[in-house]
Amino acid sequence: MSDFIISHTLEILTGLALLVGIFIAVRWPTMPVLQRLAALFFIGIVAHLWEEQRFPGGFTQLMTDKVGFTATNPHFGELVLAAIVLILTFVPLFFPRIPFLAMASLLLGVLEAFAHTAAIWVFKLDKPYSPGLVTALFVLLPLSVYGIYYALRHRLMNGRTWTLSFLYMLGSLVLAQQAVVRASGMPYSEFLRNIKSNIVGKGHTGEM
Repeated sequence: MSDFIISHTLEILTGLALLVGIFIAVRWPTMPVLQRLAALFFIGIVAHLWEEQRFPGGFTQLMTDKVGFTATNPHFGELVLAAIVLILTFVPLFFPRIPFLAMASLLLGVLEAFAHTAAIWVFKLDKPYSPGLVTALFVLLPLSVYGIYYALRHRLMNGRTWTLSFLYMLGSLVLAQQAVVRASGMPYSEFLRNIKSNIVGKGHTGEM
């Protein structure tokens, strides 16, 4: 059973997204706005993973080619990614009265749009596209912008809770990234150096 879960994490997330879609179709009129946004964002992030990994896919290969990082077990990376998706984007569904949880996922949407756009220039891609860009720009970002606007307009957040949302989102991503990188045998410091090398245009350390 555990091998099946590890090998089919994206399909399991997709099944969960379908259930969430059915739930919001039935309960939409009675759902708080933040719960609606959390549900739509969860569905959107699963679609985003499909674009990164399958259609057209290529995100993992991009990291291998440009950063010199190769996962010894790609399924482990997918499992860690699925866990973070559940923590950041599925949990807020059950706590619509705790705004900072929903905002953490929506801040992720802004980060994804920025990261996938920046990757075109950072990695000097041949086409104006990085795997995941379409869903990041046209699904995640609009939901994030509206959700952040809604929170600001209705004064649902203050400086402390915005900071908490950002740290919750960033801390989750860094922990997940470290887990995957270290499991591959690459020191995390080397992974960061390779990213920096791409940004300053010197190529990754594996080519030096």
